[in-house]
Amino acid sequence: MVAAAAVMTVAAVTPTDVATASPPPAAVVAPGPGAAQLTSGWRIQSSATAGTSGAEISRPDYSATGWLPISEPETLMAGLVENGRYPDVFYSDRLKSVPTDQFGVNWWYRDQLTVHPKHGGRTYLIMNGVLGTADLWVNGTKVADRTQLQGAYSRFEYDITPYVHDGANAIALDVAKNAPKTYLSDSQLDWNPHAPDESTGLRFAPQLAQAGAVSLRNVHVNQQNATNLSTSDLTVKADLRNDTAAAQRASLRATITHGATRVDVTATADVPAGATRTVTLSPADHRQLHLTHPAIWWPYQLGGQPLYHLAASVRAGGQESDRYAEDFGIRTVTSDLSPVVPGKTHAASGSRRFMVNGVPLVIRGGGWSPDMFMRYSPRNIHDQLAYVKNLGLNTLRFEGNLPPDDMFAQMDRAGILAMTGWQCCDRWEDPLTKWPDALKANAANQATRVAEWLRNHPSVFTYFQGSDEAPDAAKEQIYLSAFAAADWQTPQVASAEYKSSPKLGASGAKEGPYNYVPPGYWWAQGPQTAGDDPTFTNAGSAFAYDTETSAGNTVPTQDSLNRFLTPADQAQIWDLSTTKGPGTGPNLFHVAASYGSYTKTARMGQYNTPLWNRYGPWTDMASYQKIAQMGGYEVTRAQFEAYLGRSKDPANPSPGVIYWMLNKAWPSLHWNLYNYDFDQPGVYFGALKAGEPVHIMYDYADGSVKVANLARTTQNGLTASARVIDLNGTVRDSRRVAVSGLASQDVQTVLSPKVPSETSRTYFVELTLTRNGGGTVSRNVYWLSTKPDAVDWSKTLGSGSGAVFQPDGYADLTGLQKLPAATVKATASTRRDGADAITTVTLRNTGHGSTPAVFTRADVRRGTRDGHVLGGDDQVLPISWSDNYVTLWPGESQTVTARYRASDLRGAPPVVTLTGRNLTDQTLRG
Repeated sequence: MVAAAAVMTVAAVTPTDVATASPPPAAVVAPGPGAAQLTSGWRIQSSATAGTSGAEISRPDYSATGWLPISEPETLMAGLVENGRYPDVFYSDRLKSVPTDQFGVNWWYRDQLTVHPKHGGRTYLIMNGVLGTADLWVNGTKVADRTQLQGAYSRFEYDITPYVHDGANAIALDVAKNAPKTYLSDSQLDWNPHAPDESTGLRFAPQLAQAGAVSLRNVHVNQQNATNLSTSDLTVKADLRNDTAAAQRASLRATITHGATRVDVTATADVPAGATRTVTLSPADHRQLHLTHPAIWWPYQLGGQPLYHLAASVRAGGQESDRYAEDFGIRTVTSDLSPVVPGKTHAASGSRRFMVNGVPLVIRGGGWSPDMFMRYSPRNIHDQLAYVKNLGLNTLRFEGNLPPDDMFAQMDRAGILAMTGWQCCDRWEDPLTKWPDALKANAANQATRVAEWLRNHPSVFTYFQGSDEAPDAAKEQIYLSAFAAADWQTPQVASAEYKSSPKLGASGAKEGPYNYVPPGYWWAQGPQTAGDDPTFTNAGSAFAYDTETSAGNTVPTQDSLNRFLTPADQAQIWDLSTTKGPGTGPNLFHVAASYGSYTKTARMGQYNTPLWNRYGPWTDMASYQKIAQMGGYEVTRAQFEAYLGRSKDPANPSPGVIYWMLNKAWPSLHWNLYNYDFDQPGVYFGALKAGEPVHIMYDYADGSVKVANLARTTQNGLTASARVIDLNGTVRDSRRVAVSGLASQDVQTVLSPKVPSETSRTYFVELTLTRNGGGTVSRNVYWLSTKPDAVDWSKTLGSGSGAVFQPDGYADLTGLQKLPAATVKATASTRRDGADAITTVTLRNTGHGSTPAVFTRADVRRGTRDGHVLGGDDQVLPISWSDNYVTLWPGESQTVTARYRASDLRGAPPVVTLTGRNLTDQTLRG
C-alpha cells in the first residue's frame, strides 16, 4: 500500500547490524491531504529514569536529554541493541545476560515533530498496533487509555485537531510490557527464545493524517473476473467521512492506471454533518471499469506480476480534502476439498486445494519468522525473497507475526504467495468464553484492520482464521463479520490442523511431524487416521495440505557455526563423549532455549541418532559435517518431492506443504532452510533440487521414477533415464524412456529401475531428464540402501516428535565412508551483470577408475590476488546457486552458477572453494 502524502523515512536497521544510534531528526509533516508515516524523531526511555508524567513528557518543550534515539518505531530490545547496549547479543549464550527486570516497568516512546496544520482542516493520529498496552499523550493531553490502545494489529484513529500546534509538537506513549497470554498480541511462540522484553513496543509506525472537511477512508478495489480471465469488472469503494458540523457535498475521483491503461471515474455525494457515507463506483455506472484483456497477476512460476495503481481523492468546498493510493493485482483465487474416496481416502473430508486463476497449485513454502527483536530491513527481505525464488518455493506462511506492508508489497512484485492467519497457542486461541468484552472488541478491531490491510495484495491468497485450533461459532462470527465488511475476496480456512468451524467447515489441513523422519517417511502410505482423531495431525506421509512440518534440526555449515558459537558450544553438537551416546546430551541454547515443553528438541540427540545409525560414526566436527549435510539434504529433498509427487494422487492428494520453518529469528540449529546469516546448509540445497521447474525424482515407497512440471508451459521432447550404480561404480541397471507431453502442474510416473540382488548394500540411483537437442533439464542423484529404513508406525502416529524406528530399522548408508578419494578438476570464472557478479563453476570428475565424486560443494569467497582465500569470515552471502552438492562419476561434468552482489566482495577478487564427501578440499581462482 502506498500513502500519497510525502513520508519522511530513516533507513531500517538491518537485523545483522549492530550500531550506536545518532540523534534522530524531528519529523516534519507538511500541510496537505493524506497520511504520513511517523518514522523519524523517536526516542525511548525507561519510566524508572524519565518518570511517569505524560503531561510533562509529551510537551514539545520537554528536554529528552539522555533518552535513546531510535531510527524508527521498534521494540525496546531493538532500540537497546541499536544504541550499542548488547553487542553481538546472539553470539553463544549472551542473550541470557540481558537483564529482564529492566522491562518490568513501563517505557516511554516519544516523538518530536513539526506539523503545519491545514487551515480549516483536521489532523488525525493513527495508531497501528501496540505490542503491550499504552497510554497516548499529545502535547500534554492524554488522548487514549491503555484499556483500548493494545493489540498487535489494532488500528485506532484519534482526532487531535484540538491539541496539535503549528510548529513544534510531541507525542508520547507510556508502554507496558507485552503479554501474549493476556492480550491479542504477537510472540515467538515455541519457534525461538522469547526476546528479553517480550517484544514490547511499536512494530508499525503511527501515521499523522491531515484532511479538509471530508476525510477519505476504507478505499479499495473489488474485482469480478471472467472465468477465462478475458475481462475484469472493477468496483471502487470508499468511505467519505464528514467531521464538520455542516453537511458537505463531496466529489470522489478514482484513477486506475497500468502501463498505457488509464481509467478515470468520479461520483458526487452529499455527506451529512458528522456522518460517513460509502460511495461505490461500479461498472454498472462507469463502463470504463469493465476491463477487456486485463493484465493478470500470477505466482512467479506461472506468469508475470503486473500491478495496477489506484489513486483516489475527494474534493469538498472547492478544494482537495483528502487522498489515498495503493497498488493491486487482478487475479482469482478459489479453494475446495478434494473428493473423498470411500475406504481409501485418509482425510475424512478431503484435502485443502487452492487454485490461482483456475490453475490448481501445488503449494510449496516455508513458515516465516521475523527478527527476534522485530527489526525490519527492506534489503534483508529482498534478499530472503530471492532465496525463496531460488529454492523454487511459491509460498510463505505467516502464523501471526505479520510483517510491515513493505514485505507484502515485495511479495506482490516477486509473485510469492502469502498464506496469512492468526497465531496459535497464546491468547488468540483461548475459548471465547475466556475473552472479556473488551478483548472481543479488540479482536473485531484487529480483524477489520488486517482484512482492510491485506485484501488488495495479490500475493495474499488466503486467511486461516485458526491455527492449532478452529474458532468456535462466536469467535468465528467476529472474524467473518469483519472480513465480510472489508469485502474480503479470497478463501478463508478454519484451521491449520485437521479441524473445522461451524461456517468455514473442514480445513483439509494437517500439521507435523516436527523432528527427524527418514526420507522414505514422506513417501510411505502407512497406517493413517483422520476425522477428529488428534493423531491425524502429527504423522503420516505426503497427503492433505501440511501447514507446518520438517525433520527438525538444521545443522549450519562450519562457516555459519563459527559466526555464532564458541568451539566449546560446537563440540556439544557432535561430541558423543559429552552427550553419552546418540539420543542424549545437554540442552543447547541455539537449538531450543525457551521452547516450552519441546525438551527433546533442545538436544541434538534425536537428530543425531538416526544419522549415526544410518551413515556411521563420526569422530570430530569435520566428519560430522559431512554426514549432517548429506542427511539434511536427502530428507528435505524427499519432503518436497513427496508432496509434489503425490499431488495428483486421486485418493490422497498432497496439494501443498509448508516447511517448518523457512528462516529463524536468530542464529539457530533448528527448523530452518537457511540460517540468520543467509547460510545455505544441506537442507537448503535439498529443497532447491526438489524445487526445479521441471524435475525428475525418485519415489522411496515403490522405487519408481516420476517427472513433474511446475513451469507454465507444457514440456515436450523429454527423455528420462535411470542408472543403478554400485559403490564400486558397476552399473547394475540402466533404463531410458521418452516422456510424452508433460502439462503444467502435472506429474507422471515414467519408469521403475530394478535393483539386482548383487547390488552393494549402499548404492546410488542417478536420474537424468534431457530434452531433444537441448541438453540436461534435470539431474538427481540418490544414495540408497538395500536395507531400507523401517518406521514403527504404531509408535510414530500422533507422536508429533518424529519417526520411531523399529529395532535395527535404520537404512545402511555406511558404505559412503568407504569410498576412495575422488579426483575433480574445476574451473571458475566471474562476470558482471549490473550490480551483480555471476560466478560460473564447472566440475569434472577426471578419475580413471569408477569412483564418484560424492556431494561436492562450491563456495564463493573473498580472496587474494594470487588465488587464496582471505581467511576468517570470507564467505560471500547472500548468494543464489543454480545447484550445489553435486555427485559425478568419472567422465561426467556439471556447470553451476552463483549470483551475488559484486559489492559483497568488498574489493577482493572472488575465489571458489570445493569440498566433498570424498574430495580433498580445493581452492581455485574465481
